[in-house]
Amino acid sequence: MEVDKIPENESVDLNEEKVLFEWSAPERAYQRKTKDFWVTAVAILILVSVILIFIKEFFLIMALISVLFLAYALSSVPPGTVKNKLTNRGLYFGELRYEWAVLKRFWFKKSLSNETICFGTSLRFPQQISLVIDPKDQEKLKEIVIKRIPMLESSPTFVDRLTKWFAARLPLEDREGTKKGN
Repeated sequence: MEVDKIPENESVDLNEEKVLFEWSAPERAYQRKTKDFWVTAVAILILVSVILIFIKEFFLIMALISVLFLAYALSSVPPGTVKNKLTNRGLYFGELRYEWAVLKRFWFKKSLSNETICFGTSLRFPQQISLVIDPKDQEKLKEIVIKRIPMLESSPTFVDRLTKWFAARLPLEDREGTKKGN
């Protein structure tokens, strides 16, 4: 078994970080919600709140109102742009760096109206990193990342599967291609 020898006239810097792929994208998935969505969401919140008032769950009502307000704030304010990159050492999300050693697996998913690449981590926080990508860059990203960590076909988390199931059965807004009055 031979060890690769480095020619004497060449020096290899093991500390050198090489950028494999770099792109600019929104900080988070974003889609502006329609008025119909908010009317439906508020109506559902009011109905659930009336039920919760009878069982005296006032803190739960406040928590639901807070979640709805957070969703409104996130859908009203467009995200900033951040520079992401994959290097031989890890993943950069803006100035945050995650080494390949803490990334366990990855998968692609559609989030709102954006394509994302998601990474599961071995960290306590964040347990998942989602980066918005351009759909045409998906194969290039897959080619780079699959050499370092395993790929999953879909999200491994129960919450993602449950959210997808509810979204398919309880749409809060019109789907693309379906118009009212047709």
